[in-house]
Amino acid sequence: MSGVSMPPNSIYVRRENTAFAFVLAFAGMAAFTPVFAAGKISDGLLPVAVLVWLRFLGGAVTIVSVGVAKRVPVFSRLSPLWKLHLLRAFCGVGGLACSIYAATILPLADATAIGLTKGIIAIALAGLILKEMVTGRHWVAGLLCAIGAYCVVRAASETGTQGSLAFDGVAAALLAAVFMACEALIMRYIAQREDTVTILAYVNVFATLLLAGPVMWLISTQGISLQSLLAFAWLGPLAIVGQSLNISAYRRAGAATLAPIYYGSVILAAVFAYIVWGEIPTPLAVVGACLIILGGVILSIPLQKRETTKVN
Repeated sequence: MSGVSMPPNSIYVRRENTAFAFVLAFAGMAAFTPVFAAGKISDGLLPVAVLVWLRFLGGAVTIVSVGVAKRVPVFSRLSPLWKLHLLRAFCGVGGLACSIYAATILPLADATAIGLTKGIIAIALAGLILKEMVTGRHWVAGLLCAIGAYCVVRAASETGTQGSLAFDGVAAALLAAVFMACEALIMRYIAQREDTVTILAYVNVFATLLLAGPVMWLISTQGISLQSLLAFAWLGPLAIVGQSLNISAYRRAGAATLAPIYYGSVILAAVFAYIVWGEIPTPLAVVGACLIILGGVILSIPLQKRETTKVN
């Protein structure tokens, strides 16, 4: 991370344990599935911005309470990584808002599948901004993800979603992928340098403050009742559980290692949507999701280093 030279703290670094990290990551995905579906659950009762704010406000109250109970000096001194926490809060707000909005327009599994293009988007950004090398497999993975996303769009139009709305949903899901890709990189960095309570407290408090003004205006102008707000008070605590599990996973495995397991979120989203709303993905949507997953898996396969022989 540019401008940050803080080395990893051995207290927070865990021994590499891929299997356990996969279990933690999968449990974190399960916790976040209803959070991403909050817009569809709300069914127009609350605006997306209010839902996002409730999620972070509830998260801030929950984690600060945990910090007080555990006597963790969260705000007794300013974290040396506060700028990264603020940047992650911005990415978290953007990613969640776009994800919730996309899921209100598209079937939940479709919106989740498109969001998984974050892997190839991260590669593209690294090539453009960081001038990292983009290899042939990256192009193959990108092509598969693009074809998969196109299949999902076509599937959405076939299920009755108007063309403009389908485009809006896909654009929102892709933007969410950009935000989540950036957040994952930041998460990996800070997870090995600070404790879980501090990490979660900063991101949730910063996000709450970022949205406080606009949300207060929305609540007052739209006459949103306290009862409606309390109906979604579960968002924050559930997200804290998911975030804690994700941080624990990132302490035990790198972002590239964890990437394949996160593609299982499509299955979780499909199962959740079927149980709650009876949504059944179309065959074309299933094909599109599989292509996106395949592209992500190709990106995740580590390259074997060629052994070089020294000539005397």
